[in-house]
Amino acid sequence: MIENWLLAKLYNVNLPDYYRIGATVARLMEYPSAKVTELADVACLCKKQFERVFGRCVGMRPKEYARVVRFQKSMWLMQNGQCNDADIAYASGFADQSHFIREFKAFSGRTPGQLRNEARPYSDLFTDPLTQSMK
Repeated sequence: MIENWLLAKLYNVNLPDYYRIGATVARLMEYPSAKVTELADVACLCKKQFERVFGRCVGMRPKEYARVVRFQKSMWLMQNGQCNDADIAYASGFADQSHFIREFKAFSGRTPGQLRNEARPYSDLFTDPLTQSMK
């Protein structure tokens, strides 16, 4: 019974929605500061419909996912030797350095400086698995 239910869920996938959301996620990875309205335009959906479809496909709202991407991008930059918080904030799509520090602390419980002193930051969201396996 459970198998039939799972198979029914699998076959009811709306592939065009997944392609649309995939395109917006790729856009968000490239431009972490992209606004929800811009992402909705990429998906060719109105903002409300985009938020609904995104939530169904990804499991969270687009704004929340953008916060995760910005945090992961900042971790990746720190992992790869970037130490200037202002540069990290700009490259990760944060409004400014204080916004970066506030969001970073909300996600990790530490400021970027505290984390650098306590542990080596690590993120694999922006790591290409093909290039990593060749090293």
